[in-house]
Amino acid sequence: MLIEIRDKASSWVAYIIIGLLILSFSLWGIQEYFGGGSAPPIVKINGREITQPEFNRQFQQRKQVLQSILGNNYAQQYPDESVIKKQVIDDMVRSELLRQEATDAGFRISNTSLVKRIQQIPQFQKDGKFDPAKYERLLQSQRYSKPQFENELREQDKLRQFETALAASSFMPKADLQRFQKLSEQSRDFKYVLVKVDPETVKVSSAEIESYYQENQRLFQNPEKVKLAYIELKEEELIEQADVSVDDARAIYDGQIERYMTSELRKTRQILVKVPNDLAADAAEWGAALDKANGYAQQLKEGAAFEDLAKQYSEDQLSAGKGGEIGFIARGDFASTELQEALFALELGEISKPIRTEQGIQILKLDEIQASEQKPFEDVQEQIVNERKGQLAQQQFIEIADELANLMAEQPDELLEASESFDLDIKPTGWLAPTSNAEIFAYPKIQALAFSDDVLYEGLNSELVEVADGHVIAFRMLEHKKSEQRPLEQVSDEISKVLVVRKAAEQSIAKGQEHLAQMQTDNSLEQLSAENSLELISHGALRRDDNRVPNAISEHAFNLSRPASGKPTVDGIALPDGSYALVELHEVIDGAEELDDEKALQLSQRVNYGRREFSAVVEAIKEKSEVQVFENNL
Repeated sequence: MLIEIRDKASSWVAYIIIGLLILSFSLWGIQEYFGGGSAPPIVKINGREITQPEFNRQFQQRKQVLQSILGNNYAQQYPDESVIKKQVIDDMVRSELLRQEATDAGFRISNTSLVKRIQQIPQFQKDGKFDPAKYERLLQSQRYSKPQFENELREQDKLRQFETALAASSFMPKADLQRFQKLSEQSRDFKYVLVKVDPETVKVSSAEIESYYQENQRLFQNPEKVKLAYIELKEEELIEQADVSVDDARAIYDGQIERYMTSELRKTRQILVKVPNDLAADAAEWGAALDKANGYAQQLKEGAAFEDLAKQYSEDQLSAGKGGEIGFIARGDFASTELQEALFALELGEISKPIRTEQGIQILKLDEIQASEQKPFEDVQEQIVNERKGQLAQQQFIEIADELANLMAEQPDELLEASESFDLDIKPTGWLAPTSNAEIFAYPKIQALAFSDDVLYEGLNSELVEVADGHVIAFRMLEHKKSEQRPLEQVSDEISKVLVVRKAAEQSIAKGQEHLAQMQTDNSLEQLSAENSLELISHGALRRDDNRVPNAISEHAFNLSRPASGKPTVDGIALPDGSYALVELHEVIDGAEELDDEKALQLSQRVNYGRREFSAVVEAIKEKSEVQVFENNL
């Protein structure tokens, strides 16, 4: 049991694995270990089904991210989680369609590329070098087989390759870039006034309040709530209780003496010959770089000073000025295995042959060796004690959590025995609503299970839930309040404020539109503002990105038609703050049409045409595909 918390699996591992995959495959929690059953489809994409467990894991992940970002504003921002569910479905559909398209187009990731990618992931390395045992252990701790993980990683890289190929092959013609420059650098000379009715002058009747209440009763309900009792087990608390003596630490030190040595350091210089586009360069470019490096190597053989050649020819700007010196290097500091092996094979003062790496062609010189030394026991005693405490706590945590999981199944209707058996306090929560993220509802897994039928209506304990690495919780319901309608007298003030703001905005629009009608006949904005005591605002000709004007007004002004025959273009727009803006456009000044190559490149990057092209391809793929969403299974 609880294989996912064995072998020092830690939360950062989970986040690293999730972050690696744009397919967003999710991790298995403890409850999955005890779960099972059928897996109804949520969506079918060209015959391939995405099941409910797949969707649920994606949904909970997205929800947790949003809660961590929005905090207490989450419930207000997402009162209806169907919005998040739709986003998750859209993302899953998009990823699957792209995967199918990339496969059909013949995109493949070679075994060599995949192996190299995995070996470069820092979390699978030890002392800077890929560690196969650590790789297998971390995957096992997350209940992933190597074939499963490697297939997911291969799919991610394949999609990245597909997207890069499409984006890189797209370009925008110079004539279109000129038109874009002309529009994007356009400026407009306009004036505006704001018409806003003061909410303090607006009255709302009791009849209006009651009518709004009757029409919107669903907005005025106390949400369903629960109070829970729970027990929790934390590995960090077991660490504090663990006891490791000095003799224990000394025995570990003596038994693993090689672990407690400083790393051998090698003071190194380099000459770097870069290759355009690195590994994407063609054979001719690599050949030219190698010829150049071989020339430097020959000069070194003939007695040239390494420092002088590095200063003159090395293309590494950071080290060239120092005669190629890159400081002391330990094993694992180089990303390139070939470079590391070459350096640690050199004798003092020896120079390597040219070595091909991702940076280009490199030549190394070994200037100094600092041998590894044994660290005194006193220097590492605290480290050994802490590591051993962690190991003991982890073993104890696994054993207790294993037994707790069994007790939850054997005693499904009370927490007392589990509490007394392992000296765990039974803690109560306050009232928690489905959208709350307070107390243990900060963990989405708890939040989801708390309103399940087993807990809510059958009165059963929850499963033992892993909420974080080294942290499990089990709970049961203490009290349950069903959703209930709030009485009118309780919400009348709340409704009154809403209606006052709404009516003030409606009156602002009505008054603004009256003024607009006058402007469209014979009144200028200047005359109208003077007659109605409105502030006339003008900054002269403005660019689109000028932040002196509210964005909504600026956008509207840049969407108005050009003034004709010296007569300004006038219009109005309702603003989000409840005011109404009257806009008078006097002049449109286009941007320059001249466009040199450097500016064209800048504009191309700004337009991000490749990304737009890729988005268009995605939409085209969607249109030709068969996608069926099973709403009832959500």
